[in-house]
Amino acid sequence: MTDPASYRPRPTRLGHLVLKVRDIDRSLAFYTEVMGLEVSDWIDHNMVFLRASEDHHDLALLQLPPGHGAAPAGHYPAVEHFSYRLETIEEMERVAAMLVARGIPIDRGIGKHGPGANSFLVFRDPDGNNVEFYTDMTQITADSPYEPSVWDGKDLETFDRWHLDRFLVPPPARIQALLDAAEKGEGDA
Repeated sequence: MTDPASYRPRPTRLGHLVLKVRDIDRSLAFYTEVMGLEVSDWIDHNMVFLRASEDHHDLALLQLPPGHGAAPAGHYPAVEHFSYRLETIEEMERVAAMLVARGIPIDRGIGKHGPGANSFLVFRDPDGNNVEFYTDMTQITADSPYEPSVWDGKDLETFDRWHLDRFLVPPPARIQALLDAAEKGEGDA
């Protein structure tokens, strides 16, 4: 068998970008009214998915927590992650094995998001930036219209429809808190 560390991914295109924003409503107005993007879905009122074409999203805006006001000179809101599309989940699994073999830190995944229904694997580049490979994103076309909805950020299905069954690392703290609350009977995960 070939050494997993020698596998070289074959991304087919740049996918989407997730930006952290200080005022989601103001940013939403900019990206819809100035840039002409369309809303696909929301997660609560904390994240909105936008599209320019048929992909469920090519931009998502993530509300920063309270206390992140105007940025000091020279500082800008951060990119949460950017992504590249892979053609199959099997290729994503080969990429995951390569990342593990090379000791590249995996941040989250392999999972399948609720909004967009795309599979995901997020890992860190040498500078600590989150990079994502994804597959199978919902396509929105004239023949396959889509009605935006609001997903519940406290529902595990919003984050991962596979319920962490294929995750290679512990879930992010926010998701672990949901699981802990559900285990104690404090809410649904």
